[in-house]
Amino acid sequence: MKEKGIRIIEQLISIPNVAKRLDISIRTAKRLIRNLGIETYTVGKRIRIREVDLMNIAQSTMSIDDMINVKF
Repeated sequence: MKEKGIRIIEQLISIPNVAKRLDISIRTAKRLIRNLGIETYTVGKRIRIREVDLMNIAQSTMSIDDMINVKF
């Protein structure tokens, strides 16, 4: 991505790192990425996502947790 002639490099995060940051299993991280339609990038043989997308996953999972923990 370029912005006013400056190249912006986006951070790509591996699936195990996604799982670690969200404190979930790798399998659950893969399922969330697939279900949310997050675009993935292959670097060598590893699958990665953008850090921005990780933030989107974190927000969506926090919303689900908030709904589950609501007391009536």
